[in-house]
Amino acid sequence: MNNNLKKAVAAGSAALAWSICSLNLPGIIAAIISWVIYGKPRKNGAKAAGVFYVISLAGSIIFALLLLLAGGMFGFVAEIFGAAGSSMTGLLNGMAVFSLFGDALYIAAAVFSFRAAGEINNSSGENGFFD
Repeated sequence: MNNNLKKAVAAGSAALAWSICSLNLPGIIAAIISWVIYGKPRKNGAKAAGVFYVISLAGSIIFALLLLLAGGMFGFVAEIFGAAGSSMTGLLNGMAVFSLFGDALYIAAAVFSFRAAGEINNSSGENGFFD
């Protein structure tokens, strides 16, 4: 069995927690593709999973930036009204930091998926999922 494919499935499965929490649909699709190709490795399937992980990474970065912007806005409003601090600011900033762990998992899963695609033999002549 391909070790890079095994690592991609493990990282993708861990990243699935962040994908579900952030409603990152490409991350969910990438994890499903990784699971499917783990049973019968396919070069194009591994490439597709890697592309979806990269798309998930971009979406997660945008989501984290929006969280930081929203946290800044809550902090700004709290300063205007003279509040000592906003618990919402801390929550949003914490979610943005948690997003970094999801981003690291997306990067790892994408790298391992692309490495696995390079190691898998061509599956020409077969009809099936991502042939």
